[in-house]
Amino acid sequence: MEAPREEKLLKLLDLLEENYEAIETAIKLVAALKRSGMLDAMLEIAERSDEIFNAAVRAELMKSLGNMMMLVYMLGQLDNYKLMMLAESLPKCVEEAEKAAGKGGGMGIRELLRVMTSPEMAAALRAFQASMKCFMGGGEGRSK
Repeated sequence: MEAPREEKLLKLLDLLEENYEAIETAIKLVAALKRSGMLDAMLEIAERSDEIFNAAVRAELMKSLGNMMMLVYMLGQLDNYKLMMLAESLPKCVEEAEKAAGKGGGMGIRELLRVMTSPEMAAALRAFQASMKCFMGGGEGRSK
């Protein structure tokens, strides 16, 4: 009965010898995880897997996860160049908007007319109108 056990031990020693570098790397990895505290965190997660799973499948979390996935999908559909240009210009534009909003007092008729007839306002109104038509399902073919 001792022979099969000795054979198993010899096979195990052969495997250890063949995979020495991999085993050494795995031991170093476990030691690094232990020093960083990650090993303890992983053990805690494993021990509380049922609690974590139950918390993860709650309706609120699943709804948030679904919304996040939809947002990632929508961002993926945007033109990368336009998105990059928007990201680069956004801080400057927000700063200018804050300065403009910080000006005290109301707008006079002349300033209001100048703003309303500016190309920027016309572009904003056209973009808003086109997006509202699209959101309402009308698109270009909808009667006015």
